[in-house]
Amino acid sequence: SISMSILSFNEIVDVLILTFALGYIFSDMIRKPKNFDFLGSDFNDFKYAALIVTPAVLLHELAHKGVGIYFGYDSILKISLFGLGLGVILKYFNSPIIFFVPAYVISSGAFGNPENFALLALAGPAANFLLYWISDWLLISRKYPKYNHAFIVSKKINLILMAFNMIPFGFFDGAKVLAGNPMLYWSSLIIGGFLVYKNEQKWNNYAMRF
Repeated sequence: SISMSILSFNEIVDVLILTFALGYIFSDMIRKPKNFDFLGSDFNDFKYAALIVTPAVLLHELAHKGVGIYFGYDSILKISLFGLGLGVILKYFNSPIIFFVPAYVISSGAFGNPENFALLALAGPAANFLLYWISDWLLISRKYPKYNHAFIVSKKINLILMAFNMIPFGFFDGAKVLAGNPMLYWSSLIIGGFLVYKNEQKWNNYAMRF
């Protein structure tokens, strides 16, 4: 089937583990608003956190995988058991700071083509950039007011993921983009950063009126 050709059985299992782990890790930070329901299902904080955080993390990784497949690489989605385990432990001990790497994509052969590797690396933050604007549009549209809290949190989560992953050193995506295509890195950072800054400024000005 198409779904199985995109994601292997092992990858689907990893996605399920990822969803449960993210729901647990963020269940205290992202609290479900009262009377929130989704598709008729009553949600607790665990499900609500998973509903918001998982798309941000998963679509980031699937964007890496999709671009890798487009370029003809064997791109495999994997969860970081150490990373997720660290997040779960920090949450269990009520750590005020939670930092972990939940998942990653291995694209064999991508290192041999720096420009392709740069595009592959940029795909993840670009997915978060897109989700940021979708969440923003859903807020502005006022079509689904009972989900406004979810859209606001989704905006913040995707903005944080996007910003962190554009850091230009270490194991972050930004370092890979910069190494493979400096012009692509700086143009993406400046244009994307400017658009997000102006948009956040608009919301701050809007909030100050009340």
